[in-house]
Amino acid sequence: MNKKIKVLYSIFALICLLFSLLSGCKPQPDVTTTLEPDLDVLYVNLTWHQHQPLYYQDENGVFSRPWVRVHATKDYLDMAEKVADYEGLHVSFNYTPSLIRQLNAFADGAKDLYWVLSEKPASTLTEADKRFILERFYDVNWTNIIARYPRYQALLDQRGGTDEESIQVALSAFTEQDFRDLQIWFNLAWFDPVYLAREPLVDLVTKGEGFTEDDKTIVFDEVLKIIRLVLPYHKELQDAGQIEVTTTPYAHPILPLIYDNQLALIGNPGAEMPELPFSYPQDARVHLDLCVDMYMETFDREVRGLWPGEGAVAEEIIPMVAEAGFSFMQTGEPVLAKSLGFDGFTRDSQGLVSEADQLYRPYYVRDQAGNQVAVFFRDWTLSDNIGFVYSGMSGDVGALDLVNRLEAIHAYLQENGFEGPHIVSIILDGENAWEHFPNDGNDFINSLYQRLTESEVLRTVTPSQYLALFPEQRTLEQLFPGAWFSPNYDTWIGESEEATAWDYLARTRKFLVPYESGQVAAHPDALERAFDFMYLAEGSDWFWWFGDDQDSGQDDYFEEAFRALLAGVYTALDAEVPQFVNVPIIQAGPVSATRPFSGSSTPIIDGRNDPGWDTAAFYAVEGSSPVTGFYFTMDEDHFYLRLDVDGAMKDIGVGFYFNVPGGTGGTSAFSRDSGVILGIFANKLVEWNGGEVVNTYEAKESAWQIEKTDAGLAQAGDDILEISFPLEFLGEVAAGDALKLAVVVEPFGDLLPQGGPARVVLPDKGGVAAILQVDDPTGDDNGPGTYTYPQDGVFKDSVFDVTYFEVGTDQENLVLTFKFLGEIENPWGSPIGLSLQTMDVYIDTDPGEGTGARMLLPGRNAALMSGFGWEYAVWAEGWNAQVLQSDPESLVPLPFSEATNAMRIIVDPAQNAVIIRIPLNLLGEGNPEDWAYSAVVMSQEGYPAEGVWRIRDIEPAAAQWRFGGAPQGSKNHTRIIDLVLPVDNEFDQATLLSNFVPSASNPDTLSPDDFAQIPMMKPEN
Repeated sequence: MNKKIKVLYSIFALICLLFSLLSGCKPQPDVTTTLEPDLDVLYVNLTWHQHQPLYYQDENGVFSRPWVRVHATKDYLDMAEKVADYEGLHVSFNYTPSLIRQLNAFADGAKDLYWVLSEKPASTLTEADKRFILERFYDVNWTNIIARYPRYQALLDQRGGTDEESIQVALSAFTEQDFRDLQIWFNLAWFDPVYLAREPLVDLVTKGEGFTEDDKTIVFDEVLKIIRLVLPYHKELQDAGQIEVTTTPYAHPILPLIYDNQLALIGNPGAEMPELPFSYPQDARVHLDLCVDMYMETFDREVRGLWPGEGAVAEEIIPMVAEAGFSFMQTGEPVLAKSLGFDGFTRDSQGLVSEADQLYRPYYVRDQAGNQVAVFFRDWTLSDNIGFVYSGMSGDVGALDLVNRLEAIHAYLQENGFEGPHIVSIILDGENAWEHFPNDGNDFINSLYQRLTESEVLRTVTPSQYLALFPEQRTLEQLFPGAWFSPNYDTWIGESEEATAWDYLARTRKFLVPYESGQVAAHPDALERAFDFMYLAEGSDWFWWFGDDQDSGQDDYFEEAFRALLAGVYTALDAEVPQFVNVPIIQAGPVSATRPFSGSSTPIIDGRNDPGWDTAAFYAVEGSSPVTGFYFTMDEDHFYLRLDVDGAMKDIGVGFYFNVPGGTGGTSAFSRDSGVILGIFANKLVEWNGGEVVNTYEAKESAWQIEKTDAGLAQAGDDILEISFPLEFLGEVAAGDALKLAVVVEPFGDLLPQGGPARVVLPDKGGVAAILQVDDPTGDDNGPGTYTYPQDGVFKDSVFDVTYFEVGTDQENLVLTFKFLGEIENPWGSPIGLSLQTMDVYIDTDPGEGTGARMLLPGRNAALMSGFGWEYAVWAEGWNAQVLQSDPESLVPLPFSEATNAMRIIVDPAQNAVIIRIPLNLLGEGNPEDWAYSAVVMSQEGYPAEGVWRIRDIEPAAAQWRFGGAPQGSKNHTRIIDLVLPVDNEFDQATLLSNFVPSASNPDTLSPDDFAQIPMMKPEN
């Protein structure tokens, strides 16, 4: 071969090589080019969010929880496979890095504790193993899954309850075969029914019982097979253009709070903030960079879409999101409403959004450099209907309802001439809902996908496809800071526990600053490990469970995992773990008093018992402590404490540690002398060390500093110690404030009460001048006379039966008091102690003038009598209490945030009373004695019917969670259980609430006269 030919051949070969390389590296085909824009249809963006927190791995790499693995076999793979069954269907999936990381770990051979115990031969199980299996191997939906398989149900019945006695009996009763069958069934049940109907699992399902150890191999071979398919199969569908996979910042953080946690004050200026600020924009960028790298490695393409952790967004993060390469992100409708300048989108009773043209489109948000990110906003109601409503219907009925609602939105937009295009974003958890559906939701999903693909007016698209079709979109002038369900970050910051966790995070992050700057040297690998622990601790999953607003039933697990990550930061750099990391953030729950506080009193401080202690709270003490019991009570000016001691009083000292909410100083988790972990973060200390006086201390930067010597009185008798000190030492506390109290007896270090702190709720001090007093008849908690209570045991007799209502003033506040015949209990853990009852008070400041709104709040289905109209409505309940105003023009209820934030609700279980205080200066001019009032009681409902503001439905027949006694087919019957009216009043409750014509029409189309009419009460001047 001559030289010229060799050169030509080399050039040809090089061209071929370059062509080959370019072919392999070219971007995947953009499926948006196959779609044509259509302004006559409504586009649907359906996004399934797949996420699990990062679970703890022990020294052997065994995960402590099975939820990644079992959702892989029940949800992750088959959710994608269902999409592939429908040509023309386009769906998005969001996969978080923490989930991807754990899926890869399982694919590489990691196991979880449940897996390990399942593989262990039943013949070698220890008693501890058996106890764990009996307690945890029924962790799946009992009704829709366990009951589906007779042997699994029989094993559940055989075990009985979860109490210690039942478990102890089961330990003896269960045979080796029973345990082996339970080992198999827990893992089989966590497969999707589609897989259980196929080989090789169908043979095990048919067999049902009498499993062998070899059968376990079949199960876990299939587990591993499915796990290894999850991510590659999603990549395959994305490459084919049928789905879009989005992702989330690395550790699922609330990214705006990592940027600067002071952003929380925009959405909630009254949030309880940590002592230390946390602002690390560089960490926020790393979370984005790491998720981009993981996405590229997993899906072999550049990122496009971002679901920020919990949909948390803020304008401040737009530059870094754009710089990381994301073209769009998604969040919730409350953020859009606040960004557009109003409080929330309004819906009629059928769920149709009045501001549909504004909600159903993406918006661009631009930074100062001109970078832009499109933002899609989730329809709250449609998304939540899938998660919480449709599980109670047949699959086809639920799917038909959703598609009908979407087509109704399309019709509304068309009829009103709103210029398209429009897109409805339905975004929700893609894994946890399905076990609550029959057949794991398969019937619902298949029917939904079929109906969506067959609809002539609906088109499914991914967000990227939509933006490619319609790149011109409106621009938001501001992006309000908030998350997928709230225009704030209250779930992750703003409560005491959350503030403490942020302080822990800030102290640990500050420790890394000198390493970050190079002032302190460390091996690069060690520093990388330390920062990885830090980034993982910045995740939102830990903060979700802090505070009163969420409860997993095992919050301690997540809290311990959070502190373990913080400890990992220090140990990675061979540094000593600070003492604060060992102190639990989740304080022990208050323990019930042996005898509850029943009224204020003023004991005589003389070291002897007297009647002043008869109404005090009393805590009995058992065990080896010299203290046999302690008491507390208070009057208007002083707090009183008493200890009963078995032994010499001179040998002991006592510290009374208070956690007072809203304190501005520091806190300490340790007693002043012995360093006992208190179980609370105390900020006030009253200390007695003998003599006739006590000293007071305040926590300053985690240390106790003397506040005042001789701050109160003390007298020790033979076996009684009595103490009093001024209430003003506790700071600016008010009626209804809940304090925690821990007592430490020195030098023994005894911590009292045993099991947790005492709860001290400051009572209403009275001083109220009554202007309206109503004795309401008993036994009328039946609405129009026909209503019956729900069947669940929490609805005890008379809990909604008002016996007394009062309106009064204390010069500064309007004071509203309800008293009930039944006990006020708190079965669902309301932070203010009020779970069941909802109370409305409507105030007409100019009765007879015909101004204000006649309709009560949405869902009450009642109206004020003609001639009356409310200017203010007070809505009191355990989670969402508000004060509202009626719009003078539209008469719709509008939030009155200033009054809501200032309102205080005091729940007094001892008196079965609820006392509401609202500053008078916020209620405008006028004299409350000239106003008119109407008060009603309903049942609080966390998952209300559409268009109903958080009260419980009334149906023809009572059910577990529903009242009975409603007219058949009626949509305008009232949800009022007790209407406050004076005894022997000219009006009769049953007559008033039944005096309407039942209608099946949409309540929003009816006038006030189509509902029950209720009177207002005026004070007798």
